[in-house]
Amino acid sequence: MAVTRPTITLVRSRFGDLLAADDLKAATMRRLAIFSDAAELDRERVRRWAQAHAVMAARWGREHRDTAWLLQITNHVAELLT
Repeated sequence: MAVTRPTITLVRSRFGDLLAADDLKAATMRRLAIFSDAAELDRERVRRWAQAHAVMAARWGREHRDTAWLLQITNHVAELLT
């Protein structure tokens, strides 16, 4: 099974839940772990795909004038996944 766009959708679709977490990195990694386990995919590969998609989403957001908070959190998630 290929890892595709769902990895960043998994993160971006519920920012409210992630932002409410005490530890954003742990919450993001937990969400990706649940996804990778359910999809029977390598966790590291899922993390790298999520990071790549977060970077692409941030770039797209800058080009299409996403709101500042959305750009900030997308950039932050991309950094957390390094």
